Amino acid sequence: MTTADAETGRPRTTRVACRPSGSRYLVSAPDDDSPWYRDLLVSPQATLEIDGVPHAARAVPLEGGERGFALHLLEVDAARGRAIADQLLVHHGELRKTLAAARAELDGGPVADRSGLRRELLGHCVTFCNDLRMHHLREDGAFTAIEKAHPGLAPALKRLRQEHESVSRALLDLDALLQGEGDLGAVREKFERVAAGLEEHFAYEEANLLPALRGAGSPVAPVTPSG
Repeated sequence: MTTADAETGRPRTTRVACRPSGSRYLVSAPDDDSPWYRDLLVSPQATLEIDGVPHAARAVPLEGGERGFALHLLEVDAARGRAIADQLLVHHGELRKTLAAARAELDGGPVADRSGLRRELLGHCVTFCNDLRMHHLREDGAFTAIEKAHPGLAPALKRLRQEHESVSRALLDLDALLQGEGDLGAVREKFERVAAGLEEHFAYEEANLLPALRGAGSPVAPVTPSG
């Protein structure tokens, strides 16, 4: 099970013992200090991996004084689909703002203060990477339910899952550049490649998922990635 760290927001993955109960999975915490238990008290969204398949889940506290949660797996109906579409745009907007803030540092940072600029960029990168990792982990879980409700989206969802992996690798490369002593010109070049790839990823996701989730018709046909 992956939760968002209650203090940092970073993804936290923990092996937990779940017991099926109808369409739910029940999980008990050994004590109040269990990190994942504290995480779910703050943010009830979780990604539950069952037999290698990720599922988006909503955690509801157990009744009767038992310390734990009932994990309700996401099911996509018409109303839920519209809500997912709206939330997708909100998340993309937030991530785009973080990218814009990092670009502003690159564009406006004084040449004489390269170390300070690097620290600012690294701070933006850490924030962005954590947010994006959490976003993609939750999306991977939601994709399982979306594909069940909209089988025609399977090719687009397969591409998006693959892009999540390639984006993760690109962000690790950018982070390595920021951690090192390389030239800021190389950082800018890598940053712009990452930003362009992400914008293409967001645009493809919006064009293919939003129409189906909003009940507006078929998604656009998948296109071959550029580059």
